[in-house]
Amino acid sequence: MRGEVLTYDDGPGAGLISGDDGARYTFSRADLQQLTPVRAGTKVDFVAVDGVATQIVITVQQGGYAQTAYGSPGGYTPGVAGSGGGGFDWKTLFLQPGGRIGQKDYWIGFGILFAANIVLSLIPVIGLLASIVAIYAGVCVASKRLHDFGKSGWLAAIPYGVWIAAIVLSMGSFIGGIINTASYDNDFGVLAGMGGMFGLWTLAFFVNVAFVIWLGVTAGDQGDNAYGPPPASIANF
Repeated sequence: MRGEVLTYDDGPGAGLISGDDGARYTFSRADLQQLTPVRAGTKVDFVAVDGVATQIVITVQQGGYAQTAYGSPGGYTPGVAGSGGGGFDWKTLFLQPGGRIGQKDYWIGFGILFAANIVLSLIPVIGLLASIVAIYAGVCVASKRLHDFGKSGWLAAIPYGVWIAAIVLSMGSFIGGIINTASYDNDFGVLAGMGGMFGLWTLAFFVNVAFVIWLGVTAGDQGDNAYGPPPASIANF
């Protein structure tokens, strides 16, 4: 929904928006999607939830020009924070789970994280710790892509849940094979356990590939949805 800021007090970080539907909505600083000064007369897009304006995106400041997330005038298309201006908004893409991103930004983010994980796997200890941080970045990228076509960001946990289940079940299969070999003098017990283990890993791999493709090829909602207005690209080269 579109609207206009009526009042905003930067002290407590609270204000009031008049929506195009004639109703008034309260909002707080935490609902702003951009690091841009807000004042009376600022034009915004927002999602209304029980009388509260959420996921607020500034479109035009008082004075008639569009404002980017960096506080400088420029063409801004409503979307995720940081979609105005040039360059690449790393923070929005990799560190913010909220908002929406399109297919292009998703593939850019996925490609960067995929390459980074390959490099990190070659670095002992530090690489492992950095890979844990990369998991959070991957969840943020996937969550915003899910939001773009109206799905819950919690679905971004599916690939990690599948891998955890595969590891636990494969360990059980391998241990069961060892016990079978020791108890029944079955030379093929361990091999059978290893076969089950690799089968589960293969299944988990293909589930993850299917999930990545699903996120990358599914078209986003054309208009506003529960997660905000349509995204503009955050990769403006």
